[in-house]
Formats: sequence, structure tokens, C-alpha cells
Amino acid sequence: MNVWPRETTLQRLWRRLGVKVFSALAGLIAVIVLVALGAWLAFSDVAERMTEISERQLPVIVRSARFAEIGSDLVATAPRLLTARSSWEQESLWAELQARLAQLEALRPLATEEASADGVGAMIGDAALTDLIDRIRRNLLALNANVSLGFELGRANRERSEALRWTHVTFLDEIEPILEDSRFNTEIEMEQWSLAGSNADQSRSRANLLHTIGVRDRLLEVNADANLLVGLTLRAASQQDSLDIEHTRQYLGEVGDRLRDNLVPLRDEDSAITLRESVHAMLTFAEGGTSLPALRQRELALAQRNMSLINDNEALISELKGEIAVRIQRSQGEAEAAAGEARASVQRGKMLLVVMSLVGLSVAIAIGWWYVGRRLLGRLKRLRGHMAAIAGGDLEVKIDVGGNDEITDMARALVVFQQTAVEVENANAQALIDNALVGLVSTDDAGVVEFVNPNARELFAVTDDDVIGARFVEAFIAEHARDGVDLEALMEGGATAHPLTTSGCRRDGSTFPLDLSLRVYHRRRRRQLLLTLADATERLEAKRLLERRIAERTRDLRGANRRLKDAVAERQLTEAELRSANQELVQATKLASLGQLSASIVHELNQPLSALRYRQHNARQLLALERHDEALECLGTAEQLADKMARIINHLKVFSRKAAEVTEPVDLTQVVDSALSLFAQRLARMDCRLDWQTEPALPRVLADPIRLEQVMVNLIGNALDAVEECDHPLLTLETRLEADQVVLAVSDNGIGMSESVMAQMFDPFFTTKATGQGLGMSISRKILRELGGEMAVHSRPEKGTRIELSLRRSQAA
Repeated sequence: MNVWPRETTLQRLWRRLGVKVFSALAGLIAVIVLVALGAWLAFSDVAERMTEISERQLPVIVRSARFAEIGSDLVATAPRLLTARSSWEQESLWAELQARLAQLEALRPLATEEASADGVGAMIGDAALTDLIDRIRRNLLALNANVSLGFELGRANRERSEALRWTHVTFLDEIEPILEDSRFNTEIEMEQWSLAGSNADQSRSRANLLHTIGVRDRLLEVNADANLLVGLTLRAASQQDSLDIEHTRQYLGEVGDRLRDNLVPLRDEDSAITLRESVHAMLTFAEGGTSLPALRQRELALAQRNMSLINDNEALISELKGEIAVRIQRSQGEAEAAAGEARASVQRGKMLLVVMSLVGLSVAIAIGWWYVGRRLLGRLKRLRGHMAAIAGGDLEVKIDVGGNDEITDMARALVVFQQTAVEVENANAQALIDNALVGLVSTDDAGVVEFVNPNARELFAVTDDDVIGARFVEAFIAEHARDGVDLEALMEGGATAHPLTTSGCRRDGSTFPLDLSLRVYHRRRRRQLLLTLADATERLEAKRLLERRIAERTRDLRGANRRLKDAVAERQLTEAELRSANQELVQATKLASLGQLSASIVHELNQPLSALRYRQHNARQLLALERHDEALECLGTAEQLADKMARIINHLKVFSRKAAEVTEPVDLTQVVDSALSLFAQRLARMDCRLDWQTEPALPRVLADPIRLEQVMVNLIGNALDAVEECDHPLLTLETRLEADQVVLAVSDNGIGMSESVMAQMFDPFFTTKATGQGLGMSISRKILRELGGEMAVHSRPEKGTRIELSLRRSQAA
């Protein structure tokens, strides 16, 4: 018994595997904390630099960009104020400009704070920026006021131009009747002058005439100058150049002087009072400070001032952008400097991280590889290998019990388990072998006997001394059977070879049948053979008895089989004879139908034969008369009649032929037409109306055309028999499609059938007619079923009969 020395509390703690693993993990965690601390120190400076950029430089750049954006909007919006077409549009644009100015005012205190924070008083936040923004505001206010004044001047120009046009209309309304009166007065004065008798009268008339003509001339000049005055005034109100307006005003002054001069001789004319007032009114539109040319000059001067304000505005905005550019450039420089310092801090942090990571990795490798890998996991792997070896049956493996921890305790426990397993294995093996009901022999892989159980010793009448150490084949197998027992070949068959029956040999030399099986197994890393031996005498005797009984039973079974084959052959012969008889019956029925139709067929042949004889006689007479064309026409008709007879005879020959037993795609319409052609003479004789209706593009059916035509002949013949006594016989045939079948219905308006007759109509030799064998319907239904079809009958006494044939539709086109 092993006795270990007493341990202190610290030693007991250190022996615990959890304490050792915890210590290793604590060391790794300490390394990770050191690396994290180094990373934190490395990147804290980077964070400060990035904070400086984001909190100081970036806001300056953003607000500067906002200044530039607002300035661009002002530059773009101010010219649009000049082109506004209405006061509403002007107010909308001015509201937009005021919003931009308000945004500038809102950014100014922020810019001032940034400049103060930077310690730069001369930047955007100083008095220069305030003055610049105020100047921009004053410029835009002046521009907006000028635009408003421009709208007022334009409105005044339009109003005065309209007033001038109305004044001109009034002038024209006044001067036209005056001119007409002047013309009339002139004609009167000329007439009086021509009629004057004395010299005094002539002188007075002449003076009056000259005065009247003078007034008329002044009126015409006033009319022309007034029209010219209006035209020049309106042109000046729309001219685009101040110099052109000034020239027009000079010309208007000359026209105004002429008008005043021409109005002087008319001041004594009572009819010209209103005319003079109209002319003076028109002169007020052309002359003076409130005249249309003066208003237009003010508009042009205002437009020039507006353009000057726009240029000033652009200059102010450019100056603002310049200030902004200076600030942006300075902020960019500061941001680049901060970014450079941040990059340097990042580089230093990288180096620190690399160094600390290498140190941490070295410590982790040392802890993981040397302590955990070799001291802990290495011993655990070796212990696991020992456990696997023992589990695999190797109970002789040497277990390492070095160390002083839980792994050592596990190794010592495994040693105890190994020793116990060896003892249990030996005891179990001995118990199994001793209690086995068959003989067991254990050999090495060369076949040398190492162990024999009691049953094997009893079976072969040997002792352990007789067979231990001997080769198995020589000790247990009869000499004549040894060549058939090859242990190597049996071992190649696998862990368990199939049983082999051979001949065993006892100690006294007697032999007996022996069942031998082999199993390969490993015991303590050695391959061994376990041979199972059993006396096969009783088994072989039972086998021979069983084979004898099987042979006796087999002889009885072969006799019964021969009798069954003879019965099957006899049945097949009977079925063949029945089929032959059925075919003969069908053929006989078909010929009987032809016999019943013989009168109609003879008539069908006699008609074209008589016509043929007549045409030949006529042709002979025409040839004698040398009327060759008419003779050829008669011969052509005779040839057609001969073809008709040939078709009838060929149809009879085909119908009377024995039908084949195979089905094929058949044109149902053609089969029905062929069957109807056999009854053409009878239909005409009975004056029976035929109603034959078929579906367009009716698909083909699977059938035998000859047998199907025989069915149709039977059905049509029966229908004609049923309507024989009717006053207005009717035979109806129609087709329809149902799923994968084609249905053909044959109907008549004959005497019909009772239910008792319908129940027997398909029985062989049943008939209600005076003639016939009663086989037509029976054979027809049999033929139809052989073709894969079916027949349905609907009939009522005195109401007629309807028979429907259902045939399989052919899938072929």
C-alpha cells in the first residue's frame, strides 16, 4: 500500500487542476488588459485631435459653405427681381431674398463666436462682415424700391398712353365734321364768286373764298400735325434709348410750335373751340415733365440705376465670398494640421500596439504551450491514450502516474481499473469457456493449440497434455480431411468465418462428422483464433431424412403439374375451336345478310347493266353513221356505268371477306356510308326518308372496318324491318363526342319493342320476325365488345327504337 506525505494547505490548493488553469487564464487576462490599456492610451490622443476637427474646424467650414451658398442664391435671385412681370412676382422674389438675408443674419453671430474662439478678430465675425451684410441688405432694399417705382412708372406710362389715344379719338371726332363743313363752305363760296355780277360783289366773294380756303388749309395742317404728334409721342413712350427719346422730344417741340401757329388763325372760328382744346390736351402728353417722353426717360434712367445696383450686389457678394474663402483656407489649414497630428498619433499607437501585442503573444505562447500544452494537456492526452488502449482490450499498457495533481489521481485510479479489468476478463473468459455447450479450442494465429474446454476434451476423448502445443489440424482433423481445412483461408473470410463441415478424429482413431467454425479475436494485442467444434452426426442424419421426404413430395407435385398442363392445353384447344366456330357463325350471318340483300343488290347491278347495254347499242349505231364524237360520249357513259358496277361488286367482295382480329383507326362516316349503299334500293323502294347527321371533323375510331360494317348492316336492316309498315318511314343516324368515345345513334320511328323483348333481344336465336335466325343482335353486341365498345338500346312500343354504339376514339391523327 502506497503512503503519501502530508501536505500543507497551499500545496493542496496548488495540486488542484482548477487552480492551475485559473492561474494560466489570469496571466492571459493580465496580458490582454495591458494590451487594451496601451491601445486606449494610443488612441485617446487621436480622439482629442478628431474632436478638435469635428468641433472647431468642421463647423467653420460648414458655415462658410453655407455663407457661400446663400451668396450664390442672392446673386441668382437679384436679377430675377428686375425681370418680374407683376407685383405679385416681385413680392414673391423679395420674400425669397429676405429669407436669404435672414439666414445671413442668423449665421453672423455664430461666425462671430467662432472667430472669437479662434482668437481671430479680423475674420468673418468682425465689423467688416457686419458692414458687408448691411451693405448687401441696403443694396437689395434699393433694388426692390426701384423695381416698385418701375412698376409705377410703367403703369403711369400705360395709363397716359391710353389717355392720349382717347384724346386723339376725340380730336378726330371733332376735326372730321369741321373739315367737311370747310369743304362745303369752299364749294359755296366758289359758286357765289362765279355768279357775282358787279366788281364789288366779285371782290367780296373772292375775299370770302380766300378766307374759307385759308381756314381749310389750317385745318388740314392741324390734322396732319396732330396725328404726327400722337405718333411721335407714342413712339417715344416705348423707345429703349434716352438719346432717341431726346431727339423725338425736339421733333415734338417743332410739331407743337406748328400746331400753336396754325391754331392762331382759327381762334375766331366758333366751330374750332373744342378742336383747340383737344390739341392743347394732346400737347400736354407730348411736352412737359409729366409727358410720356419724360416718363419713358425716367424709366430708362431707373433701369440703368437697377443695373448698377445689380453690379454692386455682385461685387458685394464676391467680396463676401472672398472673406469666406480666406476663412475656409485658414480652417482647412488648421484641419490639415490637426489631421497630421492625428496621423502621427495613430502611427505611434500602431507601434505601441505592435510592441505590446508581441509581448502579450509571447506571454500567451509561453503559458499556452509550455504550461497548458505540455504540463496539462500533454498529460491529459497521454492519459486519454492509456484509457483508449484499455478500452480497446490492451490491458498490459503502462500508465504514467507522474505529477502531483488531479491528473495524477486519475492516472492512479486508471491503474486500479486496469488491474481489476484483467482479473474480471480472466474470470469471465474461463466461466464462458467452461460452460459452453460446444467444444471450444483457442489457438494462436499460427494454429498452435493454447486452450481446450471440457466439451472439446470429451468430444475428442483427449486431455490437455495430448493437444496443448500441438497444431490444431493435426490434433483434431482426420488425416484424409486435413487438406480441406485451411485456417489461413478461413481467417481471410473475416472475423467470423462460415461453418465448415469436415471429419474429426478421436484419440482412438475413430472419425465422425464435425462442424467447424472459426472466429478471429484480439486479446491483449495478440491475434488469436477461437474454433467452435460440434458433432454433426445427428444433423447430417436429419438432413438426409429431410431430403428423402422432400423427394417423395416432389414426385407427387410433378405428377399434379403434368395433369394441370394437359388440362390447360385441352382448354386452349377448346377456346380455339370456339373462336373458329364464332368466326364461322359471324361469317355465316354476314353472308345471310347479303342473301337478304340480294334482291336489292341484283337491282343495283341490273340498272347500270341495262344502261350499259343501251349505251353500247347507241355507240355502235353512231359509229356506223360516222358520228364519232357522239359515239365517244356514249362509250364514256358506258365506262362510268362499268366503274359503278365494279365498285358495287368490290364492296360486296370486301363485306363478305373474313374480318381480321386487330383494330385500327377507322373513318366511321365512311363505314356508315358503305353500309347505307347496300340499302339504297330498299330505301328508295320503301320511300324511307334518311336523316344522316355527323359531327364536323369527326375523329377516327379504333375498330375493324369489316366487322363494324357488319354491325351497321344488321342495325340498319333491323330498323328498315321495323318501319316496313309505317306510313312515313324515317331512319335517323347521328354522331356525337363524349369524353374519349364517339357515339353513333341509329333511330327509327317503327313499331318499337316492349321491355320483355328488350330483355331477350341479345339472346342467341331470339327473334320476333317471321324470317331470320335471331343471331344478328347477339353477334353485333359481341363484335362491338371485342372492339372495346358498347351498345345501348332505348325503345317504346309504337314510339320507335334508338340504338347507341359507343366506340373508342383513336388518338392517331
